[in-house]
Amino acid sequence: MPSMTMSTLPDFAQPVSRRAWTKRLLGPIDEATWDELARGLFACQFARVPAYRRLCTAHGITPKQLVSWRDIPAVPQQLFKREKLFVHGSAKPAAVYETSGTTTGQPGRQHLLSTDIYRAVSIEGARRVGPLHSNPQFHFLTPSPAETPHSSLSAMFGFWQKASGQADSLFWIRKGRFEFDGLRETLSQAISVGQPVAICGTAFSFVHLIDAWADLPPLRLPPESWLLETGGFKGRSREVSKAELYAQLAQIFTVPDYAIWNEYGMSELSSQAYAHGTSGLHGTPPWTRVLVCHPSTGREVSVGQRGLIRWFDLANVDSVLALQTLDLAERTASGFRLLGRLSRTEPRGCSLSAEDLTTSATR
Repeated sequence: MPSMTMSTLPDFAQPVSRRAWTKRLLGPIDEATWDELARGLFACQFARVPAYRRLCTAHGITPKQLVSWRDIPAVPQQLFKREKLFVHGSAKPAAVYETSGTTTGQPGRQHLLSTDIYRAVSIEGARRVGPLHSNPQFHFLTPSPAETPHSSLSAMFGFWQKASGQADSLFWIRKGRFEFDGLRETLSQAISVGQPVAICGTAFSFVHLIDAWADLPPLRLPPESWLLETGGFKGRSREVSKAELYAQLAQIFTVPDYAIWNEYGMSELSSQAYAHGTSGLHGTPPWTRVLVCHPSTGREVSVGQRGLIRWFDLANVDSVLALQTLDLAERTASGFRLLGRLSRTEPRGCSLSAEDLTTSATR
C-alpha cells in the first residue's frame, strides 16, 4: 500500500467518511482488503493520537516501516486509564464509555466522536457470529442507556432494542434496583402466548437472578428463545464456574445448553466475539482479528497453546485499532477458547457493578 500523507488519511470527523468506512467494513473483506484497511487506520491513528505514536515509536514501528498488520503495536488495556486515546483532539465526543469496577478507582475510557459505527457493527456482528438471527422479545438485566450513558453494554443493548423495532423491550435494573418480580410476570405472559424471548445481561446479574428465584418453579421459555451473558465477575464475593452457571440457567429457563450465549467484549472496543454453549468457541466478525500471544514474547502462539488475547478492530476509528488484553485464551484452528483473566490482575469490567445492586427481592 502506498505511504499516506496527512492529506490522504481518512478523516473520521466527516460523516461521509464514516459512512463510507462502515460500508467497507460490512461488505466483503478478503485478506488484501483487511490489510489495506488496517494499514490506513494505523497511519491515521499514528498521526493523530500522540500517546499512541509515542508507544509505536518506542517499538520501532511507523506506518512506513510496517511489514504486516500483525506488527501493528497493540495498546495495553491499562493505558486507557491513563491517557485520552482520541483521534479528534479537543473535539467533543458524542459518547464516553467507561470500564467499571476497577480496583484502582480509575476507569478506562473510550471516546467516540459518534456512536454511528459502534451501533452498526454491534448489531451486524451479533447477526453474523452471535444470536441475533430472530426477533424475540428482549429483556435486559442492565440499566437502560439513558440511566447509564457511560456503559457501552447498555448502549449496545439499546441498539439491539431499536433495531428490533420493539418498543416494549425492557431494562430490568432501574435506579439501582433489580425488578425480579416484574421480569418474571412479563416472562410468564410471553410464555403463555408462545412468544420467544431473549434475556441478556452480565453474568453476575444472572447469578443474582438465580439466587432470587432459587425457591420458585422453573420457567419453560418458548422455542427459539435464548440467553446471553457477558461474563465478568471474577474477583467478586461470589464466583460461579461457566459450567455451573449454564447448568443452573438451563434448569431455571428450561433451555438447551446451546441456547445460552456468551458475548466477549469491552468498553475499549467497538466489536464483540460470541460463543454459545458451555464449550463453544468464540467467533469474531470479519472486520476484526484476534491473535493469541505469548505473554513474555508477544508472539502468536501455535494452535492448541495458550496466551493473551490481542484484538485488532477496524471499527475502532476514534481511538486505536489494536488492543492488548490481560484475558487468557487457547488458540484453535477456528476461533479461540476463552479461559479467563490473567492471575493477580484487576477484575474485568462490565459485570462488576451488578454486585452492588440494592435488591428488595433478595433481602
